[in-house]
Parts: sequence; structure tokens; C-alpha cells
Amino acid sequence: MVEENSRNIQVVNAPKLNSFDLSKINSALDAAYDKLQKIVANKMLLVLHFKESRKEGRRENYGIHLRLSFPGRTLVASETGWDVVATVQKALHVLERETVESVKRRQEKV
Repeated sequence: MVEENSRNIQVVNAPKLNSFDLSKINSALDAAYDKLQKIVANKMLLVLHFKESRKEGRRENYGIHLRLSFPGRTLVASETGWDVVATVQKALHVLERETVESVKRRQEKV
């Protein structure tokens, strides 16, 4: 999915998506990575893990697990939902909030 030299993003178990959903997820990942990079101001790794589940129907329930690793800290965010794009965006938003809170707590200690 997303593998650029400037961004350290890994995507695991990506489901087969149409081009519209794929572009929305890629743009959300790029924007969130750039925002997190400004907050962390250090090397970091963002891992996006998809998990699909289906119960007796045609709709898929997506589990999204995000992991952000940077020196001295690893943060995790998880979300589940029926719409893969909205679920990824929710998980990225949760991860952004956790990162801001973590950096603030770390700065208060110093």
C-alpha cells in the first residue's frame, strides 16, 4: 500500500479494496504520519494491521490495529467497524491524541 522512502509506514494484511478506498486510506496515513512526525520530532515507525471478520453474512467487520514506535515509547490504538476507511481514520485520530498526551506528559517530567 504505502511504502515511501520518506515515511516509515508498514501495512500488514491489507484487504483487497477498490481504488477509491485505497486512495482515501493512503492519504489519511500520509497526513497522520506527517502530523505525528511534527509531534514526535524523531525517527518513528507506524504499523497498520488489518483484521477482517465475517459472520454468516456478506459484510465484513474490520479490526484496525495501529502501532507507533519511536525512541523510548510505543503507542497502540485499535478500532473496529464496518467501513474500513472510517475505521482507519478513527484509529489514526485516537493514536494522534495518545501521542500528544504522551509527549506532553514526558515534557512535564523534564
